[in-house]
Amino acid sequence: MISKLSSHFRANNLLLYGMFFGAVFFITGILAPDTLLSVLSHINKQLLSVFSTYYLGLGLLIVLASLVLLFLPIRNKRLGSEKPAYSYFSWIALLYSTGMGSGLLLRAVQEPVYYFNNSPVATTNAKETALQYTFFHWGFTPWAMYSLFGLLVAYNLYIKKAPNLLHAIVPDIKNNILKFSAILFIVLITITGVIASLGLGTAQLIGGLNYTFEAEFGTSFLLISVFVMGCIATYSALTGITKMIKILADFDFVFSIILMLFVALFLNFNLYITQTFTAFYQYVIHFFEMSLATGAYTTKGTFTQDWTVFYWAFWLAWVPFTGIFIARISKGRTIKEFLIATILVPTLATIIWFSIFANAAFEIIEKGNSTQFDNVFSSLFVFLEHFPFHEITFLVAGLLVAISIINSVDSAIFVLGMFSDNGNENPSKKHKLGWGIIITATALGLTALGTSELLNGISNLLIIMVLPFSFLYLYCIVTFFKQNIFRK
Repeated sequence: MISKLSSHFRANNLLLYGMFFGAVFFITGILAPDTLLSVLSHINKQLLSVFSTYYLGLGLLIVLASLVLLFLPIRNKRLGSEKPAYSYFSWIALLYSTGMGSGLLLRAVQEPVYYFNNSPVATTNAKETALQYTFFHWGFTPWAMYSLFGLLVAYNLYIKKAPNLLHAIVPDIKNNILKFSAILFIVLITITGVIASLGLGTAQLIGGLNYTFEAEFGTSFLLISVFVMGCIATYSALTGITKMIKILADFDFVFSIILMLFVALFLNFNLYITQTFTAFYQYVIHFFEMSLATGAYTTKGTFTQDWTVFYWAFWLAWVPFTGIFIARISKGRTIKEFLIATILVPTLATIIWFSIFANAAFEIIEKGNSTQFDNVFSSLFVFLEHFPFHEITFLVAGLLVAISIINSVDSAIFVLGMFSDNGNENPSKKHKLGWGIIITATALGLTALGTSELLNGISNLLIIMVLPFSFLYLYCIVTFFKQNIFRK
């Protein structure tokens, strides 16, 4: 039966469909960018008019399901009998750099300042509300999305002893064609999520270069940069997790902390503590209202669709490869360890990160131009110029952006290689090379839209592609609880 089933997961099939998917966006993005944008925008509007509330409810359900598991006896089960392969530091560094990538740098200043200038709800303290919504979009919900999916895969793989990764993802779908279709769509979702990271992250890097050197590097230079970053990420994936991927993750983690602490030196510490703790408290006690955009947290205009629904779709698009990668590096951990380390720890770290950059930015804009951080691609570099040694911090920030992009892409390439190599936890180099080429080519197609339209195009594509996967994710959650929690 296993050999028969494996025939439905042939590597050539997955690579072929991945190549076709990439070719569509590569060719369309190069030859007919306006048409591509128009089609994506139209489909996206239709979906949002129907499924916005569904996305909000799904995000809340995933957090609650993760919380329930943390307090049930199942929390003491160990994911495999082997000792953990990575120290706590490297484990956290790997999941952190993979899970958020360059987004923490891309949005560190621009997002909280935008909320401050355009509060999503009526408020008496715009700073705390801005922090509160930043915590909401980058906190418990995205990390729970990654963690729960990763736990479901790890549980099936290391406790239920599924024969390989492919069976561990959809073990309860009996129809082979349907099972292959589910795997294929997960592959396409993974490509979509990672090209967003590659395209947007590289655009930020170019934005930093333009600001630093007062240059005007345009779309051509952006395309070249995407190609180079894709090549480096592919090479990193070819070396394996224990080599370049791990080294880059550790470097990214350490120097991100150094940059954050440098900015913290210039904060009004008493004000920082007060605003951060108040915002976090409000975030926790109003989590249900914020999650459903109801009551006092019914947002203005199209904020919920433009921000929250987009973010939930963005995180869901990253769920397959991030969750599987987390499962891959978490063998030997207990479920309790897994949930705490993959939800609570990174959430608190993310909150500290954003609170430091946001509070410093608030102090800056109170003394000057409130719109100076509007450009998402250059905002971090504009921000760092307000501090001493900005020549050095520019360099550090640029390196962190580049490494974050590489770490997100190489992790995705590794996971996609696992898919196409029949679930092999250490996929062959030819599979990783194939996916590296596909991801880079697809990203080039969307990046050809130009930086001004890149965010819009990727946003629409993500929300469209992630909807079918969200149904599969929901099915997996319900099945897991039915079989392992509620069974008599």
